[in-house]
Amino acid sequence: MRMQIKRYIGACLLFFLAGGMIMTKTAFAASAEVELSTDQTQVTVGDEFFVTINIASQTQFGDFEGSLTYDDEILEYQGGASQIKGSSGFLAISDMGNTEGDTKRKYTMEFEASQVGICTITFSDRAVVYEVEGAEMSVSSNTLTINVVAPETASSNTKLSSLKISPSVLIPEFNTDTYDYSTQVDAETMQLFIVALPEDDKASVSISGNSALVEGENKIVISVLAESGDVIEYNINAMKEVAPVITEIPEDVLLPDTIHGNFTVERIDGDKYAVYSGQYKLLEPASDVIIPAGYVKTKLIISDISFTVFYPENNMESDYLLIYAENELGETGFYRYDKIERTLQRYVPGTDNAVSGAADTNATDLITSVEYRTNLTKAAIVIGILCALCALLIALCIRFFIKSRGFKEDELD
Repeated sequence: MRMQIKRYIGACLLFFLAGGMIMTKTAFAASAEVELSTDQTQVTVGDEFFVTINIASQTQFGDFEGSLTYDDEILEYQGGASQIKGSSGFLAISDMGNTEGDTKRKYTMEFEASQVGICTITFSDRAVVYEVEGAEMSVSSNTLTINVVAPETASSNTKLSSLKISPSVLIPEFNTDTYDYSTQVDAETMQLFIVALPEDDKASVSISGNSALVEGENKIVISVLAESGDVIEYNINAMKEVAPVITEIPEDVLLPDTIHGNFTVERIDGDKYAVYSGQYKLLEPASDVIIPAGYVKTKLIISDISFTVFYPENNMESDYLLIYAENELGETGFYRYDKIERTLQRYVPGTDNAVSGAADTNATDLITSVEYRTNLTKAAIVIGILCALCALLIALCIRFFIKSRGFKEDELD
């Protein structure tokens, strides 16, 4: 009896040991490691460097796919392996259709450091490695951190040269060394338009809190990032009035429509779009595009997105500005934006009175017309006098000629 029990226990132990070995072997065979690596984790603005995706497994694998994310404000993707596509902060890796297996494989990507900051490169969902037969393997992956620093000669200027808001005014008036301001807006104001220009062209400006204003206190922050990476903030405390409570609407009062003033700016697939009864892709004018006379280039921020606009040179407080964009038909051109009514329409040259002096065009033409008529009258008088003198001269010549032929004076009469 004891011998039978021992044999039974031995058989069970042998069974569990064999099963454990099989399971260990199966789990071991179905795993792979995907590692992101680089030869330098600290780079300087303007430097180009390489990042490598390394795949390793003790068993052979075939296909691989995954997606990487990174901060496109700090790093700019330059190119890499043919299996990698994308830009603007998102890269898709797809290496499918492999019939032969590998135990090691790598893909190389090139980046350029464009702005000071700390950027992480990581797989957005998960990296997928397939066995040669097609089954998914268990995969582990890492996150790569890149520290971008400023060059030694980088400017540390974090000051603004100009700060203007609309439809209100700053209190106190803007001073480059004053960092705290206040303002007041009415109950109907939903957004504060801000034009902030840095003293250093290499500094960048970001604005937050200027849209979707609520009743009461709103904190608006204008951050200036210097080339060196130094940051300073200008603060605006915007007080929004409380809307009056309307208990009853008279029948003869027309309510505003919901379409009017529905202008927004959005990022779509890495590009910037003005959305107003359609989508208009915001563009930088090419070198051969003629900027309308009287307008200067600057930056405007709406919905926390900065883009290029053109203001009247002599009227930076104008309610109108120009935007260069491409419509849904692929046609490019300038569009006129109304900051007050938040509307967008096609810009027609010669019909814009926003530029200082444009309204005087008709007056100038009128003065020119009056001068022309005056000069024409003077010319007619001079011509008449000359004609009279010519007639008198001809009469004298005829008289002299007849007299020279021997005619007497009384015969001439």
